[in-house]
Amino acid sequence: MPPRSGKKSSTPTKGTKKAKGQRYEYTELAKASLTSSDPQHVYGVIIDATFPYKVNQSLYVCSLKIVDTSLNASTKGDNYASVVIYSKRFEDLPIILRLGDVIRLHRATLRMYSDHRQFNVSVQWSGSWALFSTDRTTALNASTTDF
Repeated sequence: MPPRSGKKSSTPTKGTKKAKGQRYEYTELAKASLTSSDPQHVYGVIIDATFPYKVNQSLYVCSLKIVDTSLNASTKGDNYASVVIYSKRFEDLPIILRLGDVIRLHRATLRMYSDHRQFNVSVQWSGSWALFSTDRTTALNASTTDF
């Protein structure tokens, strides 16, 4: 074996592992890139929602309309982003009891549909969501505690 000369190896090194509890970078709805194939992470206030429903033998869907401060209000009032959440199980979809709650989406794909940004979240393919209430009482009028 030849002696070491102090030179670094030309073998490529592996990238660093992602730290446990990694933080996501959230994008404003209007600034999410339509040309990027990277998954998007966004927050939004829910202004309209459907109850989860079955579209075929093995797929359930929940549709939402969300807004944030990056979407300017227009005279038509149609500046919003659509969200479509897919799942094989009804239990994996959000049931929206009150408009005005905040939803967080992780690993959503973005496309344009009917002149609106549409975020698609597939729960069975690693997408996720979290729902946050903006009221001190639940939709069923039970009091909640501070975090």
